[in-house]
Amino acid sequence: MDVGDGSLRASVEAGLWPLIETLLGSHEVAGLAVAVVRDEEVVSRGFGVRDVGTGESVTPETMFHLASVSKPCVATAIVSLATARDGSGPVLDLDAPVAEWVPEFTLADGREREVTARHLLSHSSGLPDVAEYGWHDPQLGDEALSEFASSLSGWRLQAEPGSTFSYSNAGFELLGLLLARATGTTFENAVRRQVLAPMRMRNSTFLRAEVPLHLAASPHVGMPLSVPQSAYPYTRRHAPSSTLHSNLVEMCRWMVAHFEPAEVVAGGSDNQWVRLDAGLLDLMWRPVVQVGRPPWDEAAALGWAVGSYRGHRTLSHGGTDPGFVSRLVLVPERRTGFVALANSNTVPTSTIAAAALDIALTDVGHTVDSDVRPDALGEGVAAMRALRPAVVGPVARTLSRSGPEAAASVFHRLAALEPPEFDLGDDGFTDAVWGAIELHRTGLAWPLLRLWTELRPDSSAAWTMTGWARHVDGQADLARPVLQHALDLDPHNVDAALIMNGLPST
Repeated sequence: MDVGDGSLRASVEAGLWPLIETLLGSHEVAGLAVAVVRDEEVVSRGFGVRDVGTGESVTPETMFHLASVSKPCVATAIVSLATARDGSGPVLDLDAPVAEWVPEFTLADGREREVTARHLLSHSSGLPDVAEYGWHDPQLGDEALSEFASSLSGWRLQAEPGSTFSYSNAGFELLGLLLARATGTTFENAVRRQVLAPMRMRNSTFLRAEVPLHLAASPHVGMPLSVPQSAYPYTRRHAPSSTLHSNLVEMCRWMVAHFEPAEVVAGGSDNQWVRLDAGLLDLMWRPVVQVGRPPWDEAAALGWAVGSYRGHRTLSHGGTDPGFVSRLVLVPERRTGFVALANSNTVPTSTIAAAALDIALTDVGHTVDSDVRPDALGEGVAAMRALRPAVVGPVARTLSRSGPEAAASVFHRLAALEPPEFDLGDDGFTDAVWGAIELHRTGLAWPLLRLWTELRPDSSAAWTMTGWARHVDGQADLARPVLQHALDLDPHNVDAALIMNGLPST
């Protein structure tokens, strides 16, 4: 598939792959697949394993759950129905009430007809986000999305539609049902017909059952990393927001589809690539509402986050579900793109993306040399070189082998190192437990939760995760005081407040 002079490959192999190999050698990572595209030159590689139990390697053909990187694909299908093509008019009006196509969508405040597809695509509808995904109780029938839409009848808008950014997966479930209604088939068939098949993404699918077992990456949660038995982040209730499965080969095809075609000389091979309509992309990439989280999320467009890096506009999306994390970044004006797919929640994909763009946009393959000045590296490469592994890794391994007393001793010893060699913050611990809790596999999290609250009794995050685990275990009476303690430690802890509000009334 590679087309180009090979300069990108040389830069990536010299500059990016060593950084990733160092990351895998020091951090808790199961598997990772990374690709960089410039013009039509593709450089891709798999690292680590599909499953720690089998030890089978990740390759560019390995199929990952992409989580919210599904959304640009769904948005493309929706917006394509809202644009005139082949001499016929549009099927959808992005500014019409979604309820015209989805009558089962009602709200407790009666404002459902104020919500449009444009609002949902840009996360400016005012709808709340989903609190419980139900991965432990997957709904697999064709009516799953309709049933989800009906379940929103007790919700209220939290903001005036179109006025502010508020991320809502629920909005994309409604868009998926809208797509199904407008095309007269299931959501999964509709997005295949509208996007995946025309893009020649033949293996990509929103149906988990279509992923070949010999190519599938397993989710890894807990610490030490393990595959949760009979648990996976999949349900058709949340297919439009989360369940695209794909690999590097086809995601590279997807990225190139967003670039202006190169000038093709006689005998050139640009015709192997399919391109999306320039007018469609222009419509999708126009900012709708400000977000204010640089570098990737400065504004929200239709299914994309608009940002900037190294002075260039970026279109991107990230994805995180239990056991999986992904990141896709496009730099259209430079015909450059990056994608990373991982099967554990311990991979800093945004940092890897920045490092990849430092290399791809400037062609500096020498940047991993230790004698290069830090100010010459680029922010992403410098950040990757500065990454410290989370202390939770060695602590959790010791906990598993030798028990809590030995694990506590390891924590205190590593915390005392000068200069610091480990990240002592809460993020590593949170990454180690939240996926297991969300999958309702709290047994994989409890040993570490108990140790964490002992080691860090002043950590609001530790008590939040503990309260959430109690809630998932059906122990609301035990969850309530724990969550209140988390809020006492940090009154601005939004996660603790949301979980507390979701507890059953006493």
